Amino acid sequence: MQAFRKSALIVALTLGAAGAMAGEIANSVINANGTVNTSVGANTKAYQNIGVAEGNGKIHNYSTVTVFGANNSAVGLNATARQNIGHATGNGEISHTQVLATGVSNVAAGAMSTAKQDIGFANGNGKVQNSFITAAGSVNTAAGFGASALQQIGGASGNGVLRDAVVISNGAVNTAGGFLSSAEQRIGVAR
Repeated sequence: MQAFRKSALIVALTLGAAGAMAGEIANSVINANGTVNTSVGANTKAYQNIGVAEGNGKIHNYSTVTVFGANNSAVGLNATARQNIGHATGNGEISHTQVLATGVSNVAAGAMSTAKQDIGFANGNGKVQNSFITAAGSVNTAAGFGASALQQIGGASGNGVLRDAVVISNGAVNTAGGFLSSAEQRIGVAR
């Protein structure tokens, strides 16, 4: 009987720990205005996460993520700038949610630099449903030899689903400049 109780306790603790690893934003309001994140030097990384749920991440139950004028930048050789706003990863799901981003920018400058900006985007069997995503004047830039820029707004990847959603992106700019640079922009895409 004692061995059974110990086994049951271990199973319960293990399941509880596994459940705690999932990121979840529910019934919440997240506001970020004029936030700045910067990293300078060789191999620098600048990660700015606002309203992000990771590892079976869910943003749901009438949550709102509102961001005005957020700036993220990494400058230097092999720099990485990563800006996530209203973003869910690892079987990510965004449902019954509003993501509103205005005048946000993400910049990586230097040879072999990478800039990635995700706004209202779900990765890894991602789902965006019954949600409103808007990104006005969002800028993503990578500059330098071999630079790459990827901007994703209002969509889902990895057998992605985009259903019963409104995606509005006015004045979104994605740029990569330099020899052998590449730029890719995805707006309202399920892939």
